[in-house]
Amino acid sequence: MTAEQLNLILAGAAVAALIVLALAALLALLSLRRMTRDVSSLTRSLDQVVAALNEELPPALKDMRATSANLARLTEEAQPRIERVDVLLDEADLTLKSLRATVEEAESIVRGPAAAVDRAKRMAGSAGRTLASGADRIRRGVEDRMGGS
Repeated sequence: MTAEQLNLILAGAAVAALIVLALAALLALLSLRRMTRDVSSLTRSLDQVVAALNEELPPALKDMRATSANLARLTEEAQPRIERVDVLLDEADLTLKSLRATVEEAESIVRGPAAAVDRAKRMAGSAGRTLASGADRIRRGVEDRMGGS
């Protein structure tokens, strides 16, 4: 290979490298232009958001403060009412207990003799069944001993 051929190859390689560099610079320029448009669009969007916040936030904060004040006032007004309702519920509970006791007393007066007879019948029946059961056990025990002897 001669010096001239080597120079020609080096010149071709240099031209190719310059072309690749030019293409890379062109691609970088296009990417930079696209990024510039995106940043510009983002900036416009942010400006719109900030404008909306500046416009809508103060009235919203004012409404929230008013609502908070109303809630505080309602809470203060509700406390005595809640305490009164609690007292009334306690009184209603005591009244209900007293009414139940009165009804039970009236029932015992009305049903007193009949209930006593019913209780006596149940107790006598239970005692009779217990005695019969015990007698039956004794009979079986005797029969077992007699049959077993």
